[in-house]
Amino acid sequence: MWFKNIQFYQFEDAFKLTSQQLHEKLAGRKARDCGQMEMACEGWDRPLGRSGQMLVHESNGALMICLRREEKVLPASLVREQVADEVFRIEQESGRVVGRKEKVDIKDQVLQKLLPRALVRASHTYAAILPKQGWLIVDAASAKKSEALIEVLRKTLGSLNVVLPATGESPESAMTRWLMQDESWPEGFTLEDECELQAGEGAEGVVRCKYIDVSSAEVRAHVASGRRVKKLAMNWRERLSFVLQDDLSIRRMRFDSEIVDEAGEAGDDELSRFDADFAIMTAELSAFIPDLLAALDSEA
Repeated sequence: MWFKNIQFYQFEDAFKLTSQQLHEKLAGRKARDCGQMEMACEGWDRPLGRSGQMLVHESNGALMICLRREEKVLPASLVREQVADEVFRIEQESGRVVGRKEKVDIKDQVLQKLLPRALVRASHTYAAILPKQGWLIVDAASAKKSEALIEVLRKTLGSLNVVLPATGESPESAMTRWLMQDESWPEGFTLEDECELQAGEGAEGVVRCKYIDVSSAEVRAHVASGRRVKKLAMNWRERLSFVLQDDLSIRRMRFDSEIVDEAGEAGDDELSRFDADFAIMTAELSAFIPDLLAALDSEA
């Protein structure tokens, strides 16, 4: 599988667990179905799904893990309606006004009644551990979802020392500078056709540009007036298109079709294709991330 959005972190200490050792650790918090009275539960699942046996998939030294989360779906409108009905019934029968504390108790009773019949929604968050390079890469579109996986992994392993990479120049400053340059962009990178500009502190207004030349005079005029670049579409060595965010996260990654086709030729069975996708993707990211960090340090 190919990651689409990533948040990446650096190990402060070397990650020394083998695939088997990590599997045994994760088995202590294995994914399960939510109990009747639980609102949510989470645990580690097989990256290969039903086709796999292990909680860790290894390829060329890289390790993939998968966090599965189940949540009960209870529409807020339904809960409010049933609470209101119960409050109305009590007030009619007793001739008194139901207080705030009693309403809270009634809501708890309604939830307890509805939970066993609630629908269950499952979601999966995948992550790659690259021990040799010292990276933890989470396939998540938000920092909140990424940090949720890290927190469960930390509890599972007992400790997990990962941090956001430090850069000499903030992504916002670097992207703003790149957009104002005439093709003297960081080595290996080119600008594409999308950006988002935001007014400076104390001012309002967001400018979103798509499918245009982001280095045009019109776009640069917004920067000259004080706006800063919060998102910028870029290409890395004609191998990866992506949108860089001001928090250093990467969105909407699209690997070059030749790279994807190369992985597709690995075999006809699901395991072979999965393994090839993962191996090639992690190899590309192992080269891409240092290049990106070097670009953010180049003019610091």
